[in-house]
Amino acid sequence: MELPTTQANKLIVSAKYSWIDRIVIGVIPRELTGNTDETIVRISEWLNEPTYYANATFKGWTIGVQVQIFYKLNSGINSLDDEIALARLFVKNGWTIEQSKDHIQDPDTRQVTKVFYFSKDLIIKESED
Repeated sequence: MELPTTQANKLIVSAKYSWIDRIVIGVIPRELTGNTDETIVRISEWLNEPTYYANATFKGWTIGVQVQIFYKLNSGINSLDDEIALARLFVKNGWTIEQSKDHIQDPDTRQVTKVFYFSKDLIIKESED
């Protein structure tokens, strides 16, 4: 089974959003730090644990990703519509919106950022061991 960040990345890439210039999994590379010319989406893992306990074992696994959007300066996009579309994409594909944080403007770069937390429950098939 793919890591939560890989699943989320593939999902976002499949939507082919024109407003996203780059997707990064994990830490933003040093060369992109402070980049205000692109809208960058950063995906990181925030939840990865067993769930649905029964008969002395777990029957499922809960995964979660943080999707952080760093909007390029002067993007002129309707970010709320784009964010709603992104959230609907995750929900349509079995994820739950755990949190949707307020927009925050970075005091140094003046970039607006937005953060979502999505989670998904996976059912684990019984093993033969």
